[in-house]
Amino acid sequence: MPTDIHHHFLKARSQEFGPDRCFICGCHVPEGSPLRTVEHVFPKWLLHELNLWNGTVHQLNDELLQYRQLTVPCCLICNGRDLSAVEARVKAAFLAGIEAFSTLDRRDLFIWLGKIYYGLLYKESLRPRFVKEQAGERLVPESQLQSVSFHHFLLQSAGGFVSWEPEGPGPASFHFFECLDDDEPGRRFDYMDDIYVPIIGLRMGRIGVVCILQDWGRSEGVQQLQLNAARGMKLHPTQFREVYARLSYMTKVSWKDKKHMIIGGDDKALVIAGDPGAFVGSFVLEEYAQTLSHLWGVPLEAVYREGMTFSTICDQFGSPNVAADHDVIFTAPYGPTGLWPAHRISLANLPGQPGP
Repeated sequence: MPTDIHHHFLKARSQEFGPDRCFICGCHVPEGSPLRTVEHVFPKWLLHELNLWNGTVHQLNDELLQYRQLTVPCCLICNGRDLSAVEARVKAAFLAGIEAFSTLDRRDLFIWLGKIYYGLLYKESLRPRFVKEQAGERLVPESQLQSVSFHHFLLQSAGGFVSWEPEGPGPASFHFFECLDDDEPGRRFDYMDDIYVPIIGLRMGRIGVVCILQDWGRSEGVQQLQLNAARGMKLHPTQFREVYARLSYMTKVSWKDKKHMIIGGDDKALVIAGDPGAFVGSFVLEEYAQTLSHLWGVPLEAVYREGMTFSTICDQFGSPNVAADHDVIFTAPYGPTGLWPAHRISLANLPGQPGP
């Protein structure tokens, strides 16, 4: 067992790696063990609700993998007791709608979203970077998992082994948005994250959430014209990606690896959160536009020119740009192309489509 923060405070739990280790508590659960289960990174109930069970997702090496195959090893206790209790509460809130989901207990939301973030990293640490080299370099090296060891330490709160003080706001910032829904399964779901900064964006039917996992509530009071407008409208998928781009960019330029005092005893730990500090940083349009162009799937020059970019959410006065449904195609201002999810559509033969 490595002598890390886990070992120092939680001697029975550790951050371990590999296909025979529980991704939460680190215990040994080899194939055939009665304690071995698998945890679906995106829970089974969510995949069935959104009809994504047989849907596919691109991994970092661009290989396709079915959502139902996104599983990680998990012990019976972590899966069947600790995580399942959180899962049941999140599912009930999801089915009740965005108001119920956005008022969920913040600890439950942190564990649920944090488990998805870490579970995806763990899954990709088990898979080869190159398909022909099954025993070779991994998609995500163990060193990357080690770099988020404090996040994994905080996930031990699922079993009651870690807590924090003050209880609120807790380890994460949450930004909730109502989204347009659709009957087509492929249009109802979107997921984005960053491998270097713990932030995720998740759109599930009418519910959209951007979560900064170790922000300690720092970004929740951020005021920006476009974000303020987005909170009062139903977002098109293109617009939700813009919201994520804005929060992701601002998180990166203001990020600080904050140190925390930890008090331990009897195999439990208390994290003293302290003041998270202000959410401040520069906003350089060209740098932000690079994030935006990546998420919209278009070249930088299609959305940025001579110090200017644009918003699909509202105009310069904050007047919202409301989309009727998913069939609306937002267009790049400086190129004949649509923006994600229409980024592969040539607009030359589509006259009259609504633009930004």
